Amino acid sequence: MLLKRKVVVKSIVTEGLKEELLKKLEELIKLSEKRLSDISSEEKKFLLRAPTLEPSYIQFVKNKIKEEKAQEESIKAQLLNERERVKNLREGEFYIHGIVEGFVEIKEGDDYWKKLEEGEIILKDGKVIEIKNE
Repeated sequence: MLLKRKVVVKSIVTEGLKEELLKKLEELIKLSEKRLSDISSEEKKFLLRAPTLEPSYIQFVKNKIKEEKAQEESIKAQLLNERERVKNLREGEFYIHGIVEGFVEIKEGDDYWKKLEEGEIILKDGKVIEIKNE
């Protein structure tokens, strides 16, 4: 029988990994900045048309724009924090990419709780070097 469980994916930090992560984060930060710029442009265009629209609709759209802007600013702040965290990583430390779901086979006589413990996949330069708690 197969059971679903969580598997942590993490990498041993190397210079190559840091460079790759920082490059991806820079791209995401630029994308977030572009999105913020687009939201501001949309807001300006809307405000030019606002005098001809219903006051309740104007307020609704203003709130929606404010909400989008706040959400995107939060995303950008998280990306900036992650960039700083990555910059401070040292070679040999672990960087957690995230958690994925995996399956584990269980049969009669197995230690149920041991089988359901989180699995772990350890990478180095993108290659699997170790699988823990298979």
